[in-house]
Amino acid sequence: MTLQSPGVIYRLISFLFLPLWLVHAIWHGHKQKFSGYLKSRLRGSKKRSMQPLVWVHAASVGETEAVTPLIRALCNQGEAILFTSFTATGYRTIQRNFGDSVEPGIIPIDISWICAGFIQQRNIKLCLLMETELWPELLYQTARRGIPIVQLNARLSRKTLKSPRLIHSLLHRTMRYISLYLTRNDNDRENLIQLGAPQQKIKIVGNLKSAIDLSPNYPRIIERDYLLLASSHDNEESLLLAHRPASVEKLLIVIAPRHPTRSKALQQQLSRLGINYSTRSLSQSINPQTEVYLADTLGELKALMAHALIVIMGGSFDQTGGHNLIEPAALGCAIITGPSDANIREDIELMGKGSGIIQVTDITACWQNIEYLLGNPNQARELGIQAHRAVSQRAGILEDYLNEIKPYL
Repeated sequence: MTLQSPGVIYRLISFLFLPLWLVHAIWHGHKQKFSGYLKSRLRGSKKRSMQPLVWVHAASVGETEAVTPLIRALCNQGEAILFTSFTATGYRTIQRNFGDSVEPGIIPIDISWICAGFIQQRNIKLCLLMETELWPELLYQTARRGIPIVQLNARLSRKTLKSPRLIHSLLHRTMRYISLYLTRNDNDRENLIQLGAPQQKIKIVGNLKSAIDLSPNYPRIIERDYLLLASSHDNEESLLLAHRPASVEKLLIVIAPRHPTRSKALQQQLSRLGINYSTRSLSQSINPQTEVYLADTLGELKALMAHALIVIMGGSFDQTGGHNLIEPAALGCAIITGPSDANIREDIELMGKGSGIIQVTDITACWQNIEYLLGNPNQARELGIQAHRAVSQRAGILEDYLNEIKPYL
């Protein structure tokens, strides 16, 4: 079948937007202190490799962490991996998780000649895309060279389905470049079909985020007992602290923001609230008077979760739709999540609302449940046990994904 290119209109728009992409790359590289970010987006890695590679792409930290167990399994099978991300934080996560065992990289700007150069300088035999990374030009340049593309945890949001006609048409064409869609559930499958994915290319395998280490051993970073607000977004921190009841004022609250770059803004918020806090990136110690510990570093979230009395998941008290609940569940954590759940409904159903996880309607109910669990530690422990048990039943999903990928290797 002859592949259609993304089209003249998209290529013209991409070219016109090139200055904005360059400005973004300069700004992002400077903000993240990643001097090579702009060069990477323009030409990819300096390396030219003729070794057959499996190219894996994940947008940022969350997707990178989710696909990591699969990549470890492929490395153990002897596959050479090129692992790219869109963000500097995703790139650093790849480096931290794999060291020299994979080639880390940054995805190129979606311009025809830049993408073509990125593909030409390597001998890629398979492309694995994590979730929603549908870059039209890059996928076209990949597919036209006969490289199969498999989308992992393939999904589309309702917002994408309601996108303007031009974007809808472009995505419809882009999805034709993909060889196989491995989806989480029937809802994902129907959304993909609605946007034009061929039914025969879609397989329901389950949520790849369930494929995680169920028996990790993470060091204790903080000696005091603490509550953890994990992956929080703007205003969620102040919302939680503003409603803190007097009964828990002496209990340490650890805040691990979704984007550590918000650290300075968060420090200013905490100062305005008159809260005694310490900041991890500044190597400030925790003393008996510390009320809040700002864990504004990367790569330590699981260790923080593992030893928390209760984990309150961020992104669920705003319009984000929640964040991955599988990680804290696999660690046996007592988990509370808020009303915003568009991204995590399957996780909540898996764990069992009220038995393996508590979902609350607002921040007041959140604190009421925190107080109850603190006063009933056996209930908190049972909540974590049920969550761990539910996730354990899905541990074989990694093998399912590997079996689907195997024919393309």
